[in-house]
Amino acid sequence: MTDIEWSQELKLGVPAMDAEHRRLLALTNDFLKAAGADAPPERLGRILGELIARTRIHFQAEETLLDRAGYPGLAGHRAAHERLLVDAQRLYERFTAPPAQRGHDGESAQPGHVGESAQPGHDGESARGLALEAAGFLQRWLVDHIVSEDRAYRPFVMRLT
Repeated sequence: MTDIEWSQELKLGVPAMDAEHRRLLALTNDFLKAAGADAPPERLGRILGELIARTRIHFQAEETLLDRAGYPGLAGHRAAHERLLVDAQRLYERFTAPPAQRGHDGESAQPGHVGESAQPGHDGESARGLALEAAGFLQRWLVDHIVSEDRAYRPFVMRLT
């Protein structure tokens, strides 16, 4: 899996938020590397748990900053944060569930679901599918959220400096 590289596209020009985004990017890349190396679900779950915890802290700091800046889109931005955290938490719960229960969206593993095992007692295929799903989610979330959602608040925050 390819690392996400820090770029001008991701830079907001708000030092505190850029530093936070770089930390989240580093954790996301840790997950992508581990997933690409077929790390066990337990390890991927630990990395994802750390990323979620760091993201919660970041979202709180960002929302405080947006409130101070009088950002009119704060309610929608906060709702987007909540949706992302709910989706990330669901993924985390699937990583930490026993292999037979790693179905999509918390369902038990059944044919056609990501959590389906290739053979009884063998969860390699389901773990790989879950890792790929999580990697795609993390890549889309980080880049898309910064480029579309966070970019919108930049002019309001820049007035604080």
